[in-house]
Amino acid sequence: MRQSHTYQMQWYEHWLLYELLKRKLRTSIVKKVITCLRDKDLQHIFYKLHRERPLPGKIPSLEMITQARETYLYMALFVSIYRCASLRNVKTGIDINAVMFAWDYFCKAFPGHIRERRPFGKIRPANFTEAWVIAEAFQAGMVKLRYCSRCHHDFLIIYDSNFKPVCQMCAMKNKSST
Repeated sequence: MRQSHTYQMQWYEHWLLYELLKRKLRTSIVKKVITCLRDKDLQHIFYKLHRERPLPGKIPSLEMITQARETYLYMALFVSIYRCASLRNVKTGIDINAVMFAWDYFCKAFPGHIRERRPFGKIRPANFTEAWVIAEAFQAGMVKLRYCSRCHHDFLIIYDSNFKPVCQMCAMKNKSST
């Protein structure tokens, strides 16, 4: 740790590091948040927590996460929880505590459905890294929540997506009724 950090700041960073790695966030993302540790140190801490190496490879993209219309329903729920849990404007930056709360609440809502490794189901985000990617996209304006006046639910709009920007709940109802 740097000597210029106060004790409270060092304690907060240690706590945050533990909380992020406990949820198996990719170490490349943790490195953006906790800048005082080297990659090898992060990987070593991850290994000590989980007795496995951190996942290698690229961070999942938003396009990879949204390959089925049903995923939009779950993602809208996650983004709604995140937006409500945040104590600040989520458009100005990621509220890390709100992302952790939203992920924990989301996991409690769908016990047994969240998987950390492939094959992923239609319930997305399927792991904390995907939840982080969705929160980053929401902050960047690539993902928006809209209110549907017909079914009275929030729905997700993802720009540059293969699906039309319509309420997924209504679209699924129309599809099943035909």
